[in-house]
Amino acid sequence: MKYVRRVRVAHPGTRNEHITDVQYSDGTAGTLQSATRAAMVAHIDNGNSVRTHNDYTGAQADVITRTNGVKYLTTVANGRESDNLLNLGRF
Repeated sequence: MKYVRRVRVAHPGTRNEHITDVQYSDGTAGTLQSATRAAMVAHIDNGNSVRTHNDYTGAQADVITRTNGVKYLTTVANGRESDNLLNLGRF
């Protein structure tokens, strides 16, 4: 399973729709690889599971896709949409 651990955002970077790229690993630790938002959306839409992993707190959440003009990434924690991706480190 892929774990998103860092995000890159476009200005102003206050909403999930501003995420342009992510860095992820194939476990909660290990080498980071980069992917565009579109590539990660396609990966999830093809039926693959992705979670966030906050390197500082250990918090995790499921990553899903939504559409608001274009497809974007967001998270669901405790059954509701959340901003866990924006709480991750930046690159």
